[in-house]
Amino acid sequence: MKKLLPFLILIIPVCLHAQTDKTIRTANLTFSAGNGFSVAPSYFHNWRLGNKRKIEVGLGLRLTSYFAADKDYLTAPAKLTSGKTGPGVLFTENIKENIDSLFIPKSNTNALNLALELGYNITPKLYAGFNIDLIGFSFGKKVDDATYKYNKDHIPQDVSSNQSNIKAKPTGFNALLISDNDLGNLNSALTVRYKLTDKIGIHGGVSFYFSEYTTDKEIQQTPSANDRFRYKSLAPSLGVSWFLN
Repeated sequence: MKKLLPFLILIIPVCLHAQTDKTIRTANLTFSAGNGFSVAPSYFHNWRLGNKRKIEVGLGLRLTSYFAADKDYLTAPAKLTSGKTGPGVLFTENIKENIDSLFIPKSNTNALNLALELGYNITPKLYAGFNIDLIGFSFGKKVDDATYKYNKDHIPQDVSSNQSNIKAKPTGFNALLISDNDLGNLNSALTVRYKLTDKIGIHGGVSFYFSEYTTDKEIQQTPSANDRFRYKSLAPSLGVSWFLN
């Protein structure tokens, strides 16, 4: 959270006080399918920048509901997956022997987040952009039938390889903190949008979603205690945009 605050302090005033002659407000509905299924309604308020007003920077709200079946959620914290924290995790390979998994037969996470959008108007009708969740909260149905799977390199001698009937719930607080430092459920997307009329457009691209659960106890003990497990979904997306200006 401390790493995210300076970024928010910087970007929000830039968005609110940028000298532009136009703002773009959109309501969007995006569907993604592949590694599960998600639906994400969102609202973005963008400011057009630059001499030709082709660049867009904005903030919005997005609700992402993600559904999946039979997924292995892996150890989440960067201190375990990479052996370190900070920006360096982007360039560090995972330590496979540190990663256990939590098998969830039916998962559903719902994340309401403040999001940032950056984009460029290629033509008056064609727009390409990137958006990413910054901070928010999650909710969803608790599960009580998850199965905890030990890494084969550190199965305790006094337990079986799997533990069934594990209880877990979607991690409640979400924060963008760079790669595996991230906390909770976060969505990001690369999109290309085409304006069909003055009021309606269609968009498509790729969605990258972090779905995360927290178990009711720190079930992982090696190399240190952990109760957070994450599934990373990369899938194509398609949706509709409504221009509200």
